[in-house]
Amino acid sequence: MAVVDALATVALTVVLPPFIMVLVSVLVLASLGKSLGLRQRYVQFLLKVFEDGNRILVKKFGRQRLSKNYGKGSGDEQEEEEEEEDYVSREVICRDKLVLRPTVDKDNSEGLDTHEFELGDCLDYIRTGMEAIVDDEVTKRFSAEELTSWNFLTRTNCQYEFISVRLTIFWVVGFILRYFLLLPLRILILLIGMVVMVACTYVVGCLPESKTKRRLNSSVSVFCFDFLSGALSLVCTYHNKENVPRRGICVANHTTPIDVLVLACDNTYDMVGQRHGGFLGIFQRALSRASAHIWFERSESKDRFAVARRLREHVEDPDKLPILIFPEGTCINNTSVMQFKKGTFEVGGIIYPVAIKYDPRFGDAFWNSSKESMLSYIYMMMTSWAIVCDVWYLPPMTRREGESSIDFANRVKAEIARQGGLVDLVWDGGLKRSAPKIEWKQQYQQEFSRRLKVQNVDTAKKEEKTE
Repeated sequence: MAVVDALATVALTVVLPPFIMVLVSVLVLASLGKSLGLRQRYVQFLLKVFEDGNRILVKKFGRQRLSKNYGKGSGDEQEEEEEEEDYVSREVICRDKLVLRPTVDKDNSEGLDTHEFELGDCLDYIRTGMEAIVDDEVTKRFSAEELTSWNFLTRTNCQYEFISVRLTIFWVVGFILRYFLLLPLRILILLIGMVVMVACTYVVGCLPESKTKRRLNSSVSVFCFDFLSGALSLVCTYHNKENVPRRGICVANHTTPIDVLVLACDNTYDMVGQRHGGFLGIFQRALSRASAHIWFERSESKDRFAVARRLREHVEDPDKLPILIFPEGTCINNTSVMQFKKGTFEVGGIIYPVAIKYDPRFGDAFWNSSKESMLSYIYMMMTSWAIVCDVWYLPPMTRREGESSIDFANRVKAEIARQGGLVDLVWDGGLKRSAPKIEWKQQYQQEFSRRLKVQNVDTAKKEEKTE
C-alpha cells in the first residue's frame, strides 16, 4: 500500500500539473485559432530520427538487401519505381489484349484476326488469371502499404529494433514516449474534445435557423475538430486554398474516417455517409444537432432514393453548407483511388475535388474496417507518432454537355489521382467485402463467345469461296 500511495503522490505532483498546463494551453490556443508550431517541430525532429535510423539499416544490411526486404528501392531508384507503379496498372482482359494466331481475311470488317478455335486460345485468359494471383492489384489495396524504411513502430514487417544497440535505444525511448506520455495525453484530449463538441453542438442546435446560427456553427465546427486533431498529433498542409468549397458537393478519396477530421479542420461541411453505432455514432449524433447532415443505412435500398432526393435539395439550397462525400464508399490504403459511385455525379451542381495523401512514415492511417473495430483503430492511431498529410483543393468541375455521370465520375477521379500521386483503378471498392459481380464475368464470356462466332462465320465464308 505504501508503494501505491507513493506512486499516486508522484502522479499527482509530477505528472498531473504538466498535463493540465498542456490541456489548458491547447484549449486556449484552439479557441483563438492559434498554434505554437510544436507539432511541426515534433514532425521535423522525427524525420531526422528516421533518417538516422535508415542510415544505420543501410550500413547494416546494404542497400540491395534492405530494398529486397521491403520490396522497394531507395533514393532515386525508389522514386522511379514508385512513379512507374503509380501510373501503370495491369491491363484488363479485352479484345486488344487477346492476341490470336492470325489468318488475314479482307472481308473481316472489324479488323479482327481470325482462325479456327483451338485449345490454346484459352491460354491468354489463363495467363492473365495467373498474373492476377501473383500480383493482385485489387486486394492488396485493402491492406497496409509497405514502408520504404522502418519508422520505429512496433507495427512493422521486419524486426529491426534489435539489430543494433543504437536502434534499440531509439525504439525503447520511442515506446516509452508513445505509450506513457503521448497516449495518456491524447486520450485526455479526445475525451475533453468529445465533451466540448457535444456541448457546443447541443447549444448551436437549440438556436433557430438564421445566418447567425450558420456562422456560429462554422466557427464551432472548426474549433472542435481542430481541438480533436490534437488527440492524433495531426499535421496537415493545405494547398490551393483559393479552391476551398463554399457550396455544392466536395468529393475526396477515402483512406480513413480521419479524412473527415482532416478536412473539417480547415472548412465546414455537411456530411453524407453510412449511419454508425458505438463510438463513431456519438460523433454523428452530435454533428446532426447543429447542421443538416445526411446519414443512411447501406443495407436499405429505399434509403438510396431518399438520399439522392435530399442531396439534390441540399445542393439547390444556397444557404446550405457544401456536402462532403467519399464516392469510393470504402477505405483504400493510401496508394490508389478506386471506382467512384455514379450517384453523387447525377445530382448536378458544382463538384469540388479534393486529394488527400498521408505520409505513412509517421503512422499508417488506413482503416481496414473488415478486420478492425473503430476503437482498436483509434488506439492504433493514438500510439503512432503522428498523422501527417497533404490536402490539395482542386479547381471546381462541372458535368459537360452530353457527358454521362460515369464519365464525369471517372474524370474527377483521374484528377484526384493525378494530384495526389495515386494509382487510378477502375475496380469497385466493394470487392473489399464481396465477390465480383456476375455481370463482369458475363462480359468476358460474351466477348470470348463473340470471337468464336466471328471465327466460325469467317471459316464458313472461306469454305464457300473454296468450293
